[in-house]
Amino acid sequence: MYGTLTDGNTYFATRLHAEAWTGASDPDKTAALTEASEAIDRLRFAGMRHSVWLVSEENGDKQALLDAVNDQANEFPRGSDEAVPTDIETACYEEALSRLDGKGPDEELEDLAVVAQGYSSVRTTYDRSFAQEHLNAGIVSPRAWRYIKPFLAGPRDFKISRV
Repeated sequence: MYGTLTDGNTYFATRLHAEAWTGASDPDKTAALTEASEAIDRLRFAGMRHSVWLVSEENGDKQALLDAVNDQANEFPRGSDEAVPTDIETACYEEALSRLDGKGPDEELEDLAVVAQGYSSVRTTYDRSFAQEHLNAGIVSPRAWRYIKPFLAGPRDFKISRV
């Protein structure tokens, strides 16, 4: 999990409109941080996990590299970094806040698709051809997305390996 309850409380003590965090119980905050961390970890980041990077620097064999992937629970730290970047922790707090506020990627995508509603003869028109980038990626908070985006792999970045 990225961040801690204590650091989250410190972060939100200086942030406006954080009532969803300050009013939540510690178990709910922990659940929100866990969900946010899992959502962040589902993204495709540039570089390699720190544990894999360490093994690759030692010219480890293929099995050692595969084992190193499982040695690190989360996607960060990456490369030569030994700590999780502050922006990733901040993104986790912001995503947790949105989730505590009752937002989820599925609901947000569904709400986004409504382009027209009626009253008489009750009608709703949907357009599911467009969704914001962060929602497609499973991140609810646009603010969190702005912190995460610089760490993402580019659309043309790919890795080929023989197994």
